[in-house]
Amino acid sequence: MQTSRRAARITRLQERRQEIASRARVADKRLADQLRQLQTHETKAERKRETRRKIIVGAIVRAAQMSQTDISLRWLEEQIKALKRPDDRALFGLDGEPSADPAEAGKREPGAARPAPPITSRQKKLLAKLVEEHRELAREFGVDPGEPWLEKLGKAKATSLIGAMLERVNAQAPPDER
Repeated sequence: MQTSRRAARITRLQERRQEIASRARVADKRLADQLRQLQTHETKAERKRETRRKIIVGAIVRAAQMSQTDISLRWLEEQIKALKRPDDRALFGLDGEPSADPAEAGKREPGAARPAPPITSRQKKLLAKLVEEHRELAREFGVDPGEPWLEKLGKAKATSLIGAMLERVNAQAPPDER
């Protein structure tokens, strides 16, 4: 008799185990679907933000062309820092209102600093190549090729460094190689 009770208990436990496993599979599938939806939503949102950034930069450059203003990376950064809409400023990692002086725009108080957006892999490759090929120039810009400097570099600083180094490299190149 005890064996029949044990057998019945074993059967009930096996059924319960199967039921719990089935629920876990359903819950796992539901969570995977939710995760996929969130990732899709974030990807679409980032594409929209990137498109907006391109529109803003394009409008700034177009306005400069119309007024025949010389365009440099430093000038473009100042124009971006002078943006007024908080949503547009946030796209470029800027807080609050622009300052009255465009050169001071985007500077934050020490406690209010937001971490810089990460440097892209394309920027890393380009900078690594530039630093490797132009070690002396890199040192002039405060980059020691022997240190893990890429990981410490923010996106804005990387963009500035790439522009400045390319400008100097092109200026140093013979006229037939430009």
